[in-house]
Amino acid sequence: MSEKSRFFNKKTTKSRINVDKRDLNHIMNDVAFAQSGFLEKEDENEIINQRAIVESVDLFSAQKYFELNLDKFGPYSLNYTRNGRHLLIGGSLGHVASFDWQTKKLHCEINVMEKINDVKWLHIETMYAVAQRQWTYIYDNQGIELHCLKILDRVTRLEFLPYHFLLSSINECGYLSYIDVSLGKKVAGFSTSHGRCDVMGQNPANAIIHLGHHNGVVTLWSPNVKEPLVKMLCHKAAIKSLAINQTGNYMITSSLDHLLNIWDLRTYKQLKSIKLNAGASCLAFSQKDLIAAGLRNEVVIFKDDYIKFNEEEIDTEEQYIDDMTQDDIYLKHRVNNANIKNLQFCPFEDVLGVGHSYGISSLLVPGSAEANFDAMEANPYESKTQRKQWEVKALLEKIQPELISLDPFKLKQVDRKTLEEKMIERNKKLFLKPKKIDFEPKQKMKGKSKTGRKEARKKAVKAANLKEFVKEVKEYERIEKEENEIIEPKENKKVYNVFDRFKKKSK
Repeated sequence: MSEKSRFFNKKTTKSRINVDKRDLNHIMNDVAFAQSGFLEKEDENEIINQRAIVESVDLFSAQKYFELNLDKFGPYSLNYTRNGRHLLIGGSLGHVASFDWQTKKLHCEINVMEKINDVKWLHIETMYAVAQRQWTYIYDNQGIELHCLKILDRVTRLEFLPYHFLLSSINECGYLSYIDVSLGKKVAGFSTSHGRCDVMGQNPANAIIHLGHHNGVVTLWSPNVKEPLVKMLCHKAAIKSLAINQTGNYMITSSLDHLLNIWDLRTYKQLKSIKLNAGASCLAFSQKDLIAAGLRNEVVIFKDDYIKFNEEEIDTEEQYIDDMTQDDIYLKHRVNNANIKNLQFCPFEDVLGVGHSYGISSLLVPGSAEANFDAMEANPYESKTQRKQWEVKALLEKIQPELISLDPFKLKQVDRKTLEEKMIERNKKLFLKPKKIDFEPKQKMKGKSKTGRKEARKKAVKAANLKEFVKEVKEYERIEKEENEIIEPKENKKVYNVFDRFKKKSK
């Protein structure tokens, strides 16, 4: 073999970097657990707009701010995928489009020639649901119609539960439905008995659906119970919007009385109430608990200071209403002559998507997103192969709808009462096995002791023994049942008559 040149030796020695493992772990911990940065105003009266932010950031971040002028088919609803890479928009006059909003690559663009109430991505970016005027349709990323869900008719709002593969909807009559998109079957459906409902949200922590009604009540629903799990009187006027944060601990609601209320879902207590300039038509929580509210043609963003309270202060202090001041506002953006319909923070990106009457706006909101993502959960840079593998894994790990409850940690607890009952019943049973019989047939002449005939005689003896054993067990169970009937008092046994149906039922 030829000797290595001097150039090769120098190159290899220069590329080696000696790094201590302790220093590397220390650096990784600092990066992973470092606090995200926020904008700070030098002056109290300083106004930070989007133009100033775009001029201050780098070129790659500045490209995330854009506006789509679509004034013919608005107002628009929007929805980001779970990994924050793809964006789905739907205009109320029938325009639907999906694209990679970072590279601006268009996947599909269609016009359904019908009114659209809501759009929602399903478990992957190749399928999405559109709530149209009459029925709900499912399309792929090429704009091809895959399914027409006639079970979901006149739907006003959609929500998708990714871990359960459930598409939840509420229609004009207040009928709540759950569809399993992996099987194509209806899991549950029941009437809310509160009339028309246009406000809907989901709790990411326990997959409970929150509905806001015209009487100021917010109801919490599960597909396992036909009645609401919780009823909360949040406002004195009709609910306009609601949102729940990523941990599932806090909920914000807005109504026609211009109030923004913050609730603790662990205790169902009100933390704070803010008087806004107008009723917020839409609300959104970021991954870092920033609050965005759409007030007519203006987007107002509050910092997470509103939900940082001590439990002692909440119990002792009386509830009061604060007026919105300039100091409370983190950022503000105004859309000229356009009513805001929808808001959503992009996952893992400091971006807020705004859907309004004249199109879509992508705003930069520093410090709103989580920088460290779990590639096994939601990977913004996944390939086609990784997406297919994740889809198979998600289907295998699908959570059954019967497990949806207010407290998801009850699954790991032991039901002691039921366990004790099972142990008592188990001890009452007779655990006996028939005795093993070592039977060897006698040797017979003239071909009667062949192997087949010997085995047949063995089976006949074992069957007779088993039959006697079963008789003994049944006799024991009969005697035990008679003893239990004698112990129970006969007065508890109610005798029913034919004419009892004409008696008045006691209230």
